[in-house]
Amino acid sequence: MAQSDIPAIDLDYAFSMRIDSSGRVAFTGEMRTRVFEPASGGEIWGPKLQGRVVPQSGGDFASNNQMDSHLMLQASDGTWIYMNLLGYEHDADPAAGTYFRVTPYFDAPEGPWAWLAKTVFIGTAERHHNPAHTLIHFHEVL
Repeated sequence: MAQSDIPAIDLDYAFSMRIDSSGRVAFTGEMRTRVFEPASGGEIWGPKLQGRVVPQSGGDFASNNQMDSHLMLQASDGTWIYMNLLGYEHDADPAAGTYFRVTPYFDAPEGPWAWLAKTVFIGTAERHHNPAHTLIHFHEVL
């Protein structure tokens, strides 16, 4: 198959999310160094989802530059949504900071947010300090 026959993947901006951090706990186990970063809250905004990150509902379990976050979200209408966020952390030069490439998986009840569980997303993210938070921009794969 010629490369020109391979269909392109289109992306559509869906929403952004700020995950506030309540600190980091790092430890070295028998297998590797791990970091747990609990989420203290956050906000979701954009054309396809608005709401909040539920405080103390989970956090990021990182190891070897891999992230595995488990969080509960709440849409603006009160619907609870589970998110598992998988991705990789990239350490750029010290002046540019740390950035991530992520893929979220959602579970939502039947209703207006069920489409989240049937959609593929990719995200770009970066970590910020003072105050500590991660900012993620999600795009729907069309």
